[in-house]
Parts: sequence; structure tokens; C-alpha cells
Amino acid sequence: MKKNEAIKTGLDESIAISAQASSQTPPDIDTLSAIKVAAEPAFDFRSDEYRTLFEASTATAFQGPDWLHEFYETLAPSCNAEKIIITGRDLASGKLHFVLPLIQRRMKGICLLESADLGVCDYSCPVIEPSSRDLLDTKSDLHSDIAKAIGRFDILRLKAIRNGSQDLWGLFFKGQALQLDFSSHEVILDKPFDEWRTENFDKKHRTNLNYRMRRFHKKHTEITFETVPDDQVGAVIDKIQQLRVGRFVGDPIQHTCTRKFYRAVAIKGQTGQFSKTHQLMADGKFVGAMFGLTYNGRHHGMLMACDYEKYGEFAPAFNMIDMLMANWQKEGGNVIDFDIGDEPYKPKFGTKPIKLFRILRANSILGTLALKICQLTGKTF
Repeated sequence: MKKNEAIKTGLDESIAISAQASSQTPPDIDTLSAIKVAAEPAFDFRSDEYRTLFEASTATAFQGPDWLHEFYETLAPSCNAEKIIITGRDLASGKLHFVLPLIQRRMKGICLLESADLGVCDYSCPVIEPSSRDLLDTKSDLHSDIAKAIGRFDILRLKAIRNGSQDLWGLFFKGQALQLDFSSHEVILDKPFDEWRTENFDKKHRTNLNYRMRRFHKKHTEITFETVPDDQVGAVIDKIQQLRVGRFVGDPIQHTCTRKFYRAVAIKGQTGQFSKTHQLMADGKFVGAMFGLTYNGRHHGMLMACDYEKYGEFAPAFNMIDMLMANWQKEGGNVIDFDIGDEPYKPKFGTKPIKLFRILRANSILGTLALKICQLTGKTF
């Protein structure tokens, strides 16, 4: 690139020379921004470069390297979902500025572009290097670059967006973030657990938990709540699936592909320390179990099941939550995330609601028509 051309485009000479030297830079890249936006379908979420980006970002456990690897390798193909990974790299060095984990699939003839969800993700979030935020803010054509990298689709659906992440998605996609009519719930353990429990648990609920646990101990010699041994994690996930049969409408784990996904994540997560599976035992017999993701001091409750036929009188699910909270704080954690949904039991544990949002907009005439029909019929994407 000639020096006068570098001046014309607003770049200094060194950037112009670097851009010329890079054989991978396509001729139509906007060199003024110093960011190369591209689709990378073969992107490796287990790579060191992604792990470094993720750990520096404000993304959640649902954008973690191992979670997304299993999501795209195990779950997405079973749901006929195409892997859409959009990256932003430094034009000269190739260093990652951001990664957008997305999927694309067809529903009733509509091409739907979504965040990596498929019913298993609590929070969707772009993965951004914090120091790149100002650069992204000043890239006026970032939306059009993203659109070119993705190609044609009819409807954009990004969900569920945790309060505070709306502006991050807004860097890449146009569309108003609208608040959903349900929330997620969490607790922050900012005091010794016994003290925190007394101050934050619903008093009636706390009294009932204590009473049920006393009865439990009277009828059983040994009660333990423990991390499942590594070689038993898969079997415990299978047991959770079996105990949940018929209990929840649309329960994702009842689908074979989703069970395999959860199973793979739980097994790898136990050794990789990005998930934990616990079980409650009474005199050596199985009472219940729970599986959750863990990251940055936060435990995300994902799956739970109990043998209510044998142990229902002792409120095993509630007591497992109680024991998990105490154990998690002992291990150095300080947040318990109770998952999405406004079930009435959650406030009894002292939870606070977290607002959730979504971005839903048409990207074609067909998409506009489809959303209009949904509006008229009361249905939704």
C-alpha cells in the first residue's frame, strides 16, 4: 500500500504496511477500523486464544470454552442447528477482539438466527475483550460488517439477555432490547452463611427446613451431601433424567440429545472444574442430586431431581439447596444463581430477581410477515 493511500484512508504508515503484508486480509476489509470481521465455522472454543478472551470478558458460564464446545459438537447437530461463529480480529496481528456464538436453523420455512440457546442456556452474551470496547464503539459500519459475515436470514432472536448485557449485543445488531415477563433469581452470600441464612431466608421456610432435616436425621443414621465421584457422574445425570420423567412440561433433559449434552458437560466439567454434580445420600442410598455450572464464584443451578416417593416427607430438594449454599460458600463461592423462572419457592431462599431481555426483529420481508402473524395470533418465536 502506498503512503499517500494510507494517509487518504486515515491510517498511519505502519498500519498500512502491516495490512499489505497480511495475505489473509481480503481487499474489501474496512482498514480504517483495524478489525477484520469474519465467519469462522471451524472456530475452536477450546483454543488458548478463546480461553484468554473469555476469561478477560464479562461473559457468563454459558459462553465458557467447554460448554460451547459441547453445545456445538453434541447438541446443535442433533437439533439441525448450523454453527454460526462471528469473530472480530485485529487486522495486523489476528488477535481476537470479540466472538459471537450463534446458531441458524429453519422453523416453518423461516431462517432464524439465534444466540447459542436451544433451551439450555440461561444467559446469552457476546464475548468481548474489554479493552476493545472503545474501538467497537467507534466502528460505524460494524453492523454492516456483521451482516455481511452472517449472510441472509429472516428473523434475529437473542435471548435471554441478562440485565447489563443489552448494550453489548447492541454493538453488533440493531434492534430494541425488550424486557421479558420473567426473571432469573440469585443470592449473594456476603456474610457467614448461618448469619446470612437467618437474615435472608423466609422465617416460616427456614423453620420448616430445620424441622424436616431433624426428622430426616431421626430416621436415618447417616445423611451426606457430597460431590459425586468422577466415575459416577454420568450415571447420576441419567438418574436425574429418570426421576424427572413426567414432572415438568417440556423438560429438555427428556430429549435424548439434550441428556447426552448435559451428560457430556457434567462429566468433563467435574474434572475441568467448570461444573459440579452433588448427591444427597441417606444410609448409603440415593435421595437426590443436582448439577450446576460453576464460574468466577457463581454456581448456576441447572438440573435437580429427588426420589420423592421414598423421601418426599423430608423436603429433599429444598434441603439440597440449603446445603449447596453452605457448601458453595465454604469452597470460596459467593453467588448462587437459581436459574430462569419466577417459581414461588425462590424468594423463600432470599433471592433477588434479575431482569432479562431479548432482541427480536425481522431481517427480511418474510420475517416481517412471520412476526406480524405471530402478533395477530398471540404466538411467538
